[in-house]
Amino acid sequence: MKKAVIKVIGIILVFSCMLSLLTGCKGGEKASLRTALDFSTLEYKNDALADGEICQNERFIMSWNDTYKQVVVTDKQSGEVYSTIPTEAMQVQYDEEGYEIENNVQIESPIIVYYYNSKTLSETTAFAALDAIDGGEIFGEVIPNGIKITYVFSSQEIAVSVDYKLNEDNFEISVDPKEIYDNGESFVAGVAVAPFLCSLKNDSDDSYFFIPDGSGALMKPQTIDMIGRQGSTRVYGEDITISDFTLTSYTEKINMPIFGKKQGDNAILGIITSSAERAYLNWDIGSSAKKYSSIYPFFRVRGHNIVKRPAGFVMSLAEIPIYDDYITEELLTVKYYPLSDEDANYSGMAKTYRKYLIENGQLSKSSQKQVGAAIRILGGINQKTFNFGIPSTKLSALTTVSEAEEIARYFDKKIDSDILISLVGFGQSGLDIGKLGGGFKISSKLGKKSDISSLTAFCKESNIKLFMDFDIIGFNKNGSGFSISGDTAKSFDGQTVYLSFYNNITRNGSGQDKYMLLERAKLGAAAKKAVSTAKNYGFNGVSLSSLSSIAYSDYSLKGAGVSGGISADVSEILRNTKNTDILTINPNIYAAGLSDYIAEAPVVSSQFDITRYDVPFYQIVLKGYVPMSSTSLNISVDYKTAVLKCIEAGIAPSFTLSFNYDNSFASSKFSSIPVSNFNGQKEKIVETVSEVNKALEKISNATISQHEIYENGLRVTKFDNGVTVAVNYSEKAVDYQGTQVDANNYIILEG
Repeated sequence: MKKAVIKVIGIILVFSCMLSLLTGCKGGEKASLRTALDFSTLEYKNDALADGEICQNERFIMSWNDTYKQVVVTDKQSGEVYSTIPTEAMQVQYDEEGYEIENNVQIESPIIVYYYNSKTLSETTAFAALDAIDGGEIFGEVIPNGIKITYVFSSQEIAVSVDYKLNEDNFEISVDPKEIYDNGESFVAGVAVAPFLCSLKNDSDDSYFFIPDGSGALMKPQTIDMIGRQGSTRVYGEDITISDFTLTSYTEKINMPIFGKKQGDNAILGIITSSAERAYLNWDIGSSAKKYSSIYPFFRVRGHNIVKRPAGFVMSLAEIPIYDDYITEELLTVKYYPLSDEDANYSGMAKTYRKYLIENGQLSKSSQKQVGAAIRILGGINQKTFNFGIPSTKLSALTTVSEAEEIARYFDKKIDSDILISLVGFGQSGLDIGKLGGGFKISSKLGKKSDISSLTAFCKESNIKLFMDFDIIGFNKNGSGFSISGDTAKSFDGQTVYLSFYNNITRNGSGQDKYMLLERAKLGAAAKKAVSTAKNYGFNGVSLSSLSSIAYSDYSLKGAGVSGGISADVSEILRNTKNTDILTINPNIYAAGLSDYIAEAPVVSSQFDITRYDVPFYQIVLKGYVPMSSTSLNISVDYKTAVLKCIEAGIAPSFTLSFNYDNSFASSKFSSIPVSNFNGQKEKIVETVSEVNKALEKISNATISQHEIYENGLRVTKFDNGVTVAVNYSEKAVDYQGTQVDANNYIILEG
């Protein structure tokens, strides 16, 4: 009996602790740090809302539909109408028996609020159509160039205000988190903005959605079943500070905060212009019950994490979300750019986004020329050894510095074009995580100073661009001026964030080795140390793989919760290091536009079950501005297709290589090692580079003006210098403008 009583008390204590975490309570009292406004103090200005025009400018007219309580924007240029509800759904329709067809509640909801429910200990959704327009209240306030609508979710005691504004060539929708009200028991965790503004009626002809997954992907609004397919993926990749017990893994990530749709001669591009780091792209495709498909942004306004349900905790959920007391303060903004005629497609979306980046100082032309090939050379890995039964680790060489020079000399002799080489994992811990930046030093086990001098001198003489890669995010040992006790990123409860092993080749987490993240305030200092190290060794520049591709939260820095401000932080770092060449790896757009070279640029998408086509959108935006190379061909699933992808996008091939291979490396956590053997692939690589460069020499620094997909497997890329590349991915020959394109081959047409 005594044991049973102790067990019950234990469960009660666990339950109390969990409630303390989940409700933001400390010491049994409600936390006083919550910055969302108290619902009981809700104040608002209410201008009369009536059918008709709200405001207009030279391009747009904004109106209010009082029947459906929706904002409507008309594009004067094209005559197209955009609304927070599909325009067809605002027309009364009847079924076969003469009854009025009611829209699904989600269709008529201008926003969806995600809130924590203290009764279910889970995140719950509130739809504006049901819980504010019908079951609550809405208020309007005329503002400059638009209107502010406050949606009051009475049952949940939540209120969210949304600003709708007209700009010169776009209209925008924004939410100010500082104007969010809740009651502290049901508190707001996130907001989905205009979920059916970018929508298409199911089975619409000549229509698709665009999502920047990997290189880019198109989704067709085809009816699937009553429920359809719903999904969500985070802009700039998953926040690695959030625990993930589902083992969900995407092969690619979203590098750009944009989305869009096309229908006939009209299209629209959505650009998330603020709080992109906090955004997810959600999709709802093919539901026969809703009759419409859509893609839309969702923003997290509170930091959160996931914990496993404690043993003996009586509830059905296996995992429980916990939330930060604080709400984010940065505006959540999406700007919508209507496109028409020849720009009403993903090529037009790419050109519009490129223009946006240039005008906002996020993209400029690199002074560097396109290289013919990019080679990533792997240095060392830590392997377990046993001395008299006592386990230890030692650094084993995949490639020494002198062997890296041998690789460089071979390709310099065999390849008749410029080469870029980056050394990866040549620090003190090799590819494994140890001291920050590998100790900012090439391991003596991989090369002596004389070896390094010989390599750098040869590359300089041969005009080979030589970089050294530094992981300046993950570390698990003190050194180089960075401490695991004082310089680590923190979660919102003030605790150090611990993660499992980060693979800087595949960019996936796995294994049992624990590591920490560098606090965001120290990233600039770490980048300077990396640049200084590369210069002292005589390298052309520095490669910053993890910095350019990972967005993560750090609650030790104000405004850095929910990954906030990472794009501004990284942009500032890259601008401050422009006295040396910067190589980025699969970079997010805020790093890509400020790079001198991009390696491992995505050429495919994650190929979700609703993806119809992959498209080279990433390259359409950046080609001709920043020299690019593809993902490593020798670790691709389909080598030949990967080669054709390079030619289609007009970018250089990339390869990941090591000089030594031993069967003991086969069990390594680095999946690239077994297929990286230089000696087994060198002739094939030379042949591939020669083939790709036949196309590249004609389109070296040209931009892509148009890209088209044909149903027969043909893809056509048109460049601004008049060159056209037609690639045939089918198993039989096809014709393009009177010229035969053989199966799995390509042609180049000039002028």
